[in-house]
Amino acid sequence: MKEKIIEYIDNNEKWLIDRIIEIVSTNTINTPPTGNENNGQEIIEKIFKNMGLEIDRFSPDDVNGFKDSKVYLKGRDYTNRDNLVGSIGKGEKKTLIFNGHIDTVPSHVFKWTKTEPFDPKLIDGKIYGLGACDMKGGLLSSIFALKTITDLGIPIKGKVIIESVVDEEFGGANGSLACVKKGYTGDFAIIAEPTVMKICASNVSSRAMVIKITGDKGLMYAGTDIEGVNSMLLASKLVCALKDYEEYLNSLKDKYEIYKKIDKPMKFLFSDIKAGEIGPDKIVTTPEECLIRVYMMNYPDVNKDKFTDMMLLFLKNYPDIYKYIKNGSIVFGESYRFIEGGDLDLTLDSNKEFVSSIIKNGKKLANRKLETGAFLGGTDFFAFSNYGNTPVVVFGPGGGNCHAPDEYVNLEDLLDLSMIYAGLIYDYCC
Repeated sequence: MKEKIIEYIDNNEKWLIDRIIEIVSTNTINTPPTGNENNGQEIIEKIFKNMGLEIDRFSPDDVNGFKDSKVYLKGRDYTNRDNLVGSIGKGEKKTLIFNGHIDTVPSHVFKWTKTEPFDPKLIDGKIYGLGACDMKGGLLSSIFALKTITDLGIPIKGKVIIESVVDEEFGGANGSLACVKKGYTGDFAIIAEPTVMKICASNVSSRAMVIKITGDKGLMYAGTDIEGVNSMLLASKLVCALKDYEEYLNSLKDKYEIYKKIDKPMKFLFSDIKAGEIGPDKIVTTPEECLIRVYMMNYPDVNKDKFTDMMLLFLKNYPDIYKYIKNGSIVFGESYRFIEGGDLDLTLDSNKEFVSSIIKNGKKLANRKLETGAFLGGTDFFAFSNYGNTPVVVFGPGGGNCHAPDEYVNLEDLLDLSMIYAGLIYDYCC
């Protein structure tokens, strides 16, 4: 039967390409607190209907009790932003969930060269376009996998659930958490985020922090003998100290089985810095305030309180910086939510067998030698592992330039991924 899966996908790859072109052409940009996801959900819903799936379309805000739960990220507006869940099967065997977010980051901040964000193109085996890699390609591969099984007439005795969720970008996660809260849990889940075909059985904890540094304004060398604080220079010292903290965290990797084989699992992203104003009518003066935004991470067992406490304890080694933390000149704020980490418990035989099944299907169906690893950024992993009692991995295609111009996804990966997903559906649900 698995030979028929390979044959079907080889003969019908145009369906996958056409659907990805269609969905990438569609604006589903997340613009907190609002978003444009329903544009894409209309397309996905039509596909689900044509496949004969049972469809559940709902707003995260309409899930009973979700808005009052501790994991709900407040301040979002879900008007015309629906989750979409398609399912099929009798539920007599395993339940397998495929999860993907339909929203993308904005495009206007980038200058594209290969094509335009909503004019996807297939060039040399790569599909370029906004959201192609993060993560419309992986989501469509899971749909194509299920379509392969149903079109081949293979009965689904278990249950397959495909979730096209809203509001993952900008630390959202309310979409996936709402699915869990509504009762969509299973024996296993796969998040089709881009992993370069690596099976990620762990996910770091992470947090986007906005750091406000307040100093003194004015010309500190003229007409005064008071030593002032230059917020920009203090910010530069803090950035260097945080880079040292990053190295310290990397030195702890041997405590974690999955992370010890990764060269540098902790890679902070220093995203933005702003101080003062530049212009012909702007005076030269010391900036009173400097803002830094940095995306930081830690190991999956580090909770929100420990995440901050570890950082502050390390910064005590820098008294010329820490004194400004103590007096309130340096304030650490949060941008969106703290994203919890999570692990797949590989001491359990069922979880080991699931990973083994992915590896076996990779070899048999796609002639791929798949490896395990960890996802080194924020995903909705924690929604399943920490709140849904559902073992989960992140496993998706390769590509490049996510959150950057000329984003692309590798077509070969999407096709191989569809085969592997279909093999898993066959093994666990048929």
